[in-house]
Amino acid sequence: MVNDPLIIWFVVMLFFQTIHIFEEIHFEVYLEVGSLKKYLMVAGILVFLNYLPLILILQKVNWGTYLAFLPSIMAIGNGIIHVYGFIKTKSFRGTIGAGIFSGIFLAISGMIVFLQLLSII
Repeated sequence: MVNDPLIIWFVVMLFFQTIHIFEEIHFEVYLEVGSLKKYLMVAGILVFLNYLPLILILQKVNWGTYLAFLPSIMAIGNGIIHVYGFIKTKSFRGTIGAGIFSGIFLAISGMIVFLQLLSII
């Protein structure tokens, strides 16, 4: 199970998702939603949605593989949105451009997970 490329890349993607949240907090993107508390509530739900498929896959629940498409697509979208946001605003602090550094790696790992999932199904 530990040598499974899907699991390894999924964990890498989750690592970049966690780093991404810290980067967004550092660049004060939470100001867009009003407060740090609101941002952390939404981020907590999204992190739960990212970890749930991994738990299901590790428990050998078949539909966990299908559910894993959601975090991989969210990771790809996250990277694209932050790159677009940076190009549009030319800023990191308090804008949609915040998160571009980890967002790029998040999108790449999300694409690898997405391709791994396609090869399984």
